[in-house]
Amino acid sequence: MKNLVLLGALLICHAGAHADNSPWRGYLALGTSSGGDVLAKTQVTDRQTGETQRIDLRAGGALGSFTLGAEYRFTETMALRATGSYGREGSTQFEKGTFNSATQRYEGGHSYDGGLNFATLASEVTCLFSVTPALRIGLGVRQSVGELSGTGTLATLANTGSYSAAPGSVVELQYLFLNSRRQSGESEPAWGINLRMVRESFTNNGTEFNADHVGIGLIAYF
Repeated sequence: MKNLVLLGALLICHAGAHADNSPWRGYLALGTSSGGDVLAKTQVTDRQTGETQRIDLRAGGALGSFTLGAEYRFTETMALRATGSYGREGSTQFEKGTFNSATQRYEGGHSYDGGLNFATLASEVTCLFSVTPALRIGLGVRQSVGELSGTGTLATLANTGSYSAAPGSVVELQYLFLNSRRQSGESEPAWGINLRMVRESFTNNGTEFNADHVGIGLIAYF
């Protein structure tokens, strides 16, 4: 419910970001991250070849993440940004092959005997300060939830299920490139890269996992 409310607020902010002379801007980011305690360290087996693939999932890792939000600029040097993000890592290659009843073998693509995924949803509020027109530093707070799910031989792996998180903190460094014309005829950067350091922890069935991580991504303002 909290994430639905956040999404609705972001959509409203996004609509306002397109008004002339508006202090609002839409925000989009694609990134990856690494860090945190091990949630699961195991392997799956290809039923065609017998070869194994290692799976090492960490509480702060994400092979890919998508972030959408809006930013309100108070002054030329200070702004407040609200975002919602989705991140995911793991293996989704369960039963991609086709079983041939004549040969009693799986054929066509990989056919691993299991899969494991860790997905997270997070909301953040960040205050950003412009050191230069291209360099910005942000400090923020974060609230996350997670879900570790398995298929096949990993369906009953320990630690699967829902993960709750204590409020976390974020430090972000942005370097912005391309300029676009914004309010009052001023020129502001529209896209760039960011480096993020996040401190948070997840809890599953009474067990706490450190989820501190470092991430890097491509960002865009619109």
